[in-house]
Amino acid sequence: MGKCEHCGQELKKNIIKGLKNLEIFYKLIKNQFVYGGTKYAQTETKEATDVLFDDFGKGWLLGTIAKYIKRYSNLARERDLLKIATYMFILWLKRGFHVKKKGSYDVINTTVKAKTEYFPVFVDTINEYLNNHIIITEKPLDRIYELLRECNATIFTLTKEEKLLEIFYLAYYIWNKEIKEKGKDEDVFNETKLKEKVK
Repeated sequence: MGKCEHCGQELKKNIIKGLKNLEIFYKLIKNQFVYGGTKYAQTETKEATDVLFDDFGKGWLLGTIAKYIKRYSNLARERDLLKIATYMFILWLKRGFHVKKKGSYDVINTTVKAKTEYFPVFVDTINEYLNNHIIITEKPLDRIYELLRECNATIFTLTKEEKLLEIFYLAYYIWNKEIKEKGKDEDVFNETKLKEKVK
């Protein structure tokens, strides 16, 4: 079959057909980024994640994701796995893999509009990746943490797409294996955004 263009690994066939609840997981991720993007909108072109990334760099965002790994290991909450996967999609966008095959050297802002527009492209990319890879690890949370550390040690514009895709898959893998009541612990409840003028 040949080798994967992402990582050079020998391609496998039809792995994705055996992955259960993947469409449900995608729906929950979309709920997460639409809700979060609305909640954290800053301007027409930036969300809080973009502003914080600009001000504090990728280490801030990777550390936030690592926090969810630690919290999941203590509390086993579905919402933490959903956040890890959602942030992988956001990093994939920020890195510009939807713009160029090898990613962009410009850091991209991630509005709800951009996320909604490019989520189907991400889903196609992750499906292609999953259809051609067997990822086996005894300790998926540890592997996610290790991959985040590797991303942190790399210049952001050199971050490899396959690392983000693998982290997304591992979050899905844990969610599918360990979360019994899927979709019951989303962090997407109704809140109203209060804007008060400060005098």
